[in-house]
Amino acid sequence: MALTSLPGRALTRMNTASMTTRARLSRARAPTKRSSDGSSSSSAPTRGRCDARGAHGARRARLGSLARSMRPSADDALGVTRRAVTTAPLALAMMLALTPSARAKEDGGCETCSDSNSALAEGDARFVSTESGLRFLDLKVGEGAEARLGKRVVCDWVGYTAGYQAKKIESTRETDEPFVFTLGAGEAIPAFEEAVQGMRVGGVRRIEIPGELEEKLGYSRDKSQRYSVGPKPSSFGGQRALDFVLDNQTLRDFNRTLLFDVRLSAIR
Repeated sequence: MALTSLPGRALTRMNTASMTTRARLSRARAPTKRSSDGSSSSSAPTRGRCDARGAHGARRARLGSLARSMRPSADDALGVTRRAVTTAPLALAMMLALTPSARAKEDGGCETCSDSNSALAEGDARFVSTESGLRFLDLKVGEGAEARLGKRVVCDWVGYTAGYQAKKIESTRETDEPFVFTLGAGEAIPAFEEAVQGMRVGGVRRIEIPGELEEKLGYSRDKSQRYSVGPKPSSFGGQRALDFVLDNQTLRDFNRTLLFDVRLSAIR
């Protein structure tokens, strides 16, 4: 492995160890001189060179130690990483904990978000609210026979996901397939049962099902039971739009508000 690829600390230690080893070898190989008394000693010039090398290695070791003390160690970096990892979940938890209150603040007053009466312009007619919570508005009062319990009624209708993107669910004016059901027989969603009763043939009534009451007055959240009663969208696109609003758990209640225009075409 090339020395230049080693970390600075390891390289400094290797240089220091190498110099110390060379100094010892130099002393061991230095020629000796016999004195008159028979004692031996190393050559003075050789000892000087070894001492110089040793001093140079010591200085490099001190410089390396100083450099290491001035830069963060791997343990310090790991400590920072550990602190970041430890505090990150806490910060995320705090952010998530604030989310509901932030949403509550954002949704303040949204109990009226599904109420068209809360956004009427000057001259607009107001919806009539019934005891069940259903809201309706007569766009046209019919002059024909009155729809009563037990009667077979023929209704043309247009439906919208009023609380979410106002997508069209169905229009029998386009499909030419009116919704036919017997009043009081449980063949229609409760909102239709309640709204059509009392209408006269030729009349047009707008129905608003508040999102928070959708399951009570509209369609079941249980897919297997949802279309056991009508009206049922005949097109794939209309059914998909309605199913999305009813099944999407990320939507809020007011997003599930439904709007229908119902025309009583005939009574059989």
